[in-house]
Amino acid sequence: MLARLALRNVRRSVRDYAVYFVTLVFGVAVFYAFNSVQGQSILFDLGTVGSETAFELTGRFLGMFSVLIACVLGFLVVYANRFLVRRRKAEFGTYLLLGMRPWQTSAIVLMETACVGCASLAVGLIAGIALSQGLSFLTAGLFGIAMAQYRFVFSPDALVQTLACFACIFAVVALFNTLSIRRFRLIDLLSAHARNERSPIRNPWVGLAGFVAACALLAWAYVTLVENGLMEFNFEFWKATALMLVGTLLFFWSASGFAVCVLARARGVYYRGLAMFTVRQVASKANTAFLSLFAVCVMLFFSLTVFSVGAGFVQVFTGSVEESTQFDATCTANVYLGTDFVDEDYLAEMRETDPAEAEDYLRRKEETARQVRDAAGQWDWSVLGFLESEVPGWDGFVERAVQVDLYQFAEGSDTYGDLLERFGATTGSQVQDDALRPQAVCVVGVSQFNAVRELAGQPPVDVPEGRYAVDNAADAAEGLSRAMAQEGTQIAVGGQTLDATGECVRQALSTSTLVSDGAVLVVPDSTVESLRAQGAVPYASYVDIDYKVDRAEGDRLLREGLAAALPPEAGQASAGWGFATSPWPVSTLVTAGEVVEQSGGMRMMITYLALYIGFVFLIATAAILAIQQLSETSDSLPRYRVLAELGCDRRMVFRSLGVQVAVYFLAPLALAAAHAVCAVGVIGQSVFLQLGVSVTGPILLTVAFTAVIYGSYLLVTYFASRGIVRAALGRRLLG
Repeated sequence: MLARLALRNVRRSVRDYAVYFVTLVFGVAVFYAFNSVQGQSILFDLGTVGSETAFELTGRFLGMFSVLIACVLGFLVVYANRFLVRRRKAEFGTYLLLGMRPWQTSAIVLMETACVGCASLAVGLIAGIALSQGLSFLTAGLFGIAMAQYRFVFSPDALVQTLACFACIFAVVALFNTLSIRRFRLIDLLSAHARNERSPIRNPWVGLAGFVAACALLAWAYVTLVENGLMEFNFEFWKATALMLVGTLLFFWSASGFAVCVLARARGVYYRGLAMFTVRQVASKANTAFLSLFAVCVMLFFSLTVFSVGAGFVQVFTGSVEESTQFDATCTANVYLGTDFVDEDYLAEMRETDPAEAEDYLRRKEETARQVRDAAGQWDWSVLGFLESEVPGWDGFVERAVQVDLYQFAEGSDTYGDLLERFGATTGSQVQDDALRPQAVCVVGVSQFNAVRELAGQPPVDVPEGRYAVDNAADAAEGLSRAMAQEGTQIAVGGQTLDATGECVRQALSTSTLVSDGAVLVVPDSTVESLRAQGAVPYASYVDIDYKVDRAEGDRLLREGLAAALPPEAGQASAGWGFATSPWPVSTLVTAGEVVEQSGGMRMMITYLALYIGFVFLIATAAILAIQQLSETSDSLPRYRVLAELGCDRRMVFRSLGVQVAVYFLAPLALAAAHAVCAVGVIGQSVFLQLGVSVTGPILLTVAFTAVIYGSYLLVTYFASRGIVRAALGRRLLG
């Protein structure tokens, strides 16, 4: 009998609270699909270690965030059940009044929980398995490869994780329901519907003061965040976070009472139609549920920000790939890492605390500089000459290679700080400006620069004696570069004063993950020779390479050749190093194949994390609001019955209901959107602007994503609330 009663209750709950069950199915499906990433069929089409590593890394990150997602879903399920139990108090009281023992009532609830859990798990797993197959095609698009060997894949690990997670959640729910029912007294259960929930309207002056204080705190938080930026999590960042949280809580605590008092004085609005009833309904719920509205607003802010920032970073790893992979590979010698580069602040601090260590630090620097100068001097600083001579089979797989040397000579040269002040320019980041100011202007010889341009398939630039052009491939330095390139501008380089030709070109000088060559002067070769005569050496040298063979084969042959020319030491070999690196001749090797793979891997990881976190938080918040509103509608049925008996027609009642649902959904969304616009704007200024990515696209994508998911829940909640009112009152009462 108990089992039959439990099944009947489940059927009734599914019909009345479809939003709850659909949300559970969504949660299970998304949880399984994203935790099955490592077992996707796309793996069978990937033949490189880098691609498989990207999958493993993505899987680990998704697994880490799954703990957070599980907590969110667990909170959602427990919260929803709290409303279900509260609504059924009278039903449970009837069971006890008819002679059931408390343990029998608890057993009914346990069986209902088990039925709900099994049904949602079954449907959710089926949907999750189907969704995981679709993710394979999405992954293929992110990597830019074809799904030539698709096969159906089922992930036992993801299944076990999903079952374990939701089994724990429903066990907690079952315990919560059982304890709640056993704690209730019979008189409380039977009189549940007879009691009106207290919904005091706060003193208008208290509400006004609280509302003004909330707006002031939020404005303070925004200003603090904008001034500090998001480059580091310092005291100012945490202060802005605390101000935002306190201001948001105070906003929802005070807004309803303040709004009621303001609208009550607007008699033309307050006494029109059912406006008085609608305002009081919204205020009643907001006064008692301001904590949940605060939590929903914070979760929405987190969801909107994560999705917007994730979409922005996907553009970062998508937009610059073509520009940063114009050459098959680049060998870099970072000479400045081992020669005269000394951290003066670090040295000064060391001299105060340990003078002997400071002297040893300088001695090590000088010894490294001597070794680098001796090694490079044997080859006249020609990395290309070393590679052509020492790498076995170089001519067999290299079609063409060019070297480009970058110089920064301090004596008699302008610094970037001088130019920033002269032109009133900025990179958009105070941290980056401060790092750039002490550096001498970077220069490259025109013959080497044109060789790079030719290798990239671009026309050469003409730079006469005594003149310079500007190369800039970094969006953050666009303003400074344009100012440097204006005709009539003069810049000092090594004691020479050069005039601008008026030409500013965009050319990446190497293969890299992100293009960073900014505000580089292209000068005559005679200027470079003059710098070298004064003792200047390249602080960085790039050797850009194009293969005769395909990229995969060329990468293999190049690595093998470097291993033969620069054999790693015993410790490096045991750590998996392919060749020994040093400031000269080769510090790093970056290949276009690696960049494309890393770009695809980062796009996949960021896209999946943004979708996973953003989607779960969004449906969780929407489901919480939906369940609350449906519960409020059920509790307010006596009030709707009075309206119907007073002669209100169906259209007036449903219009009031629609306004209540819209306000309840849109109020936390509007404040969360304001928070997100501030945060994303700061991130865009601090990060995306430096990388040449506009935040407009990610914001529009987030708006569309939110409108579809959140708007769907709003509409479902409204129509479900209409159904509850219509079923309870009947067509006759509504005319």
